[in-house]
Amino acid sequence: MNERAVVAAARMLSLVIAGLSVIVGALYTGPDALVRRPLPPGQESIVVVIEHFFPVWPFLFAFTGALLGYAAVIRRGVVITHALVVAGWAFYGLCLILAPIRSVPPSPILVGVIAVGIAVINYAAARLWSALGVT
Repeated sequence: MNERAVVAAARMLSLVIAGLSVIVGALYTGPDALVRRPLPPGQESIVVVIEHFFPVWPFLFAFTGALLGYAAVIRRGVVITHALVVAGWAFYGLCLILAPIRSVPPSPILVGVIAVGIAVINYAAARLWSALGVT
């Protein structure tokens, strides 16, 4: 096994995940039409309710993505950073999965399931880095 090639592939995986997070964070700073479907009047998703307190999504995704990209490049703190990304994507996904409870008629949960899937991918990437002896 060529360990350098495996580490390079793990770094590329982490950088792709980091780039995805940064892109999602950037999209949340743009027009609402890029990130949400309109709900009937008087209804707000859990994601929107959370945003009323603080613009959490752009900060969460851009910050964790940039931090993960940096950690992958310097190969230090990668496992811990992936854990932060897991927490962010899992929280977002959970909000999107629980959102249909508040909407009439229920809205789709596909994006929430995808977000939870990205959290699981990050967990797998963290396990890969750990198996390679990079913490």
